[in-house]
Amino acid sequence: MLMEENLNNRINTIKRKTLLNKNYLSLNGYLRAYFSSFYNHKKKYLKYALVLLFGTFSFTSVSAKTKEMTSKYNLEMLGTNIGEFSVTQKNEDGNIEIEAVTDVRIKFLFSYRVKYIQNTVYEQGVLKSSNVKTYKNGEMNSDMTLKQEKDVYLLVVDGDTTVINDTISYSGSLIYFNEPLGVKQLYKERTAEVWQLTSISNHTYIIRDEKDRELNRYYYENGILEYAKMRHALGTIELKREKKYKSND
Repeated sequence: MLMEENLNNRINTIKRKTLLNKNYLSLNGYLRAYFSSFYNHKKKYLKYALVLLFGTFSFTSVSAKTKEMTSKYNLEMLGTNIGEFSVTQKNEDGNIEIEAVTDVRIKFLFSYRVKYIQNTVYEQGVLKSSNVKTYKNGEMNSDMTLKQEKDVYLLVVDGDTTVINDTISYSGSLIYFNEPLGVKQLYKERTAEVWQLTSISNHTYIIRDEKDRELNRYYYENGILEYAKMRHALGTIELKREKKYKSND
């Protein structure tokens, strides 16, 4: 009887241990599965967050670095449209590239067409190079290039070279999207002349020649040239900006 009772006790003990082992294994498996699932979800969430973060950072960086503006103007003389002018300025990390195209058609006592294609490059506020090509009646009439070499500029006009010693920080290409606040001189790429620039009232400026005669008058709104009056051998030319202009700012 005692032996049978002991045997039953051993059997019950083994059953309890087996049940505990099963429960332990079941609990252990559940915990492993739970933390494995949590870890996988965490990895996916972290990966998604990193992609979103770096994607946003990259987009913001590119957008912040590059700015492009385009504007168009009508040219008028004596109330008659004589041509168009367009200018595009790209600004990236303080470096500026400007392309300006002037297309003039004169039909008074005689008829002719003049087109200027002008490209200018600035680096950190200093003019590095410019090129002006002039076409008359569809044929190239002149080619003028200015390039900074160390501390001087080399001006090449139709093959002839001249040295300019002064540093140029403001030229005609900048007047359209860069109001000349505090600027006293302007370098004219088309003629290689330096003109005196004077502010006569809020957002209004004039350019004078060496004889102190007024040549051009500029009017600005929000830093952008809206209107200009320019002296020409044939008369006064008016530059009027079209109201619609492009900016990716």
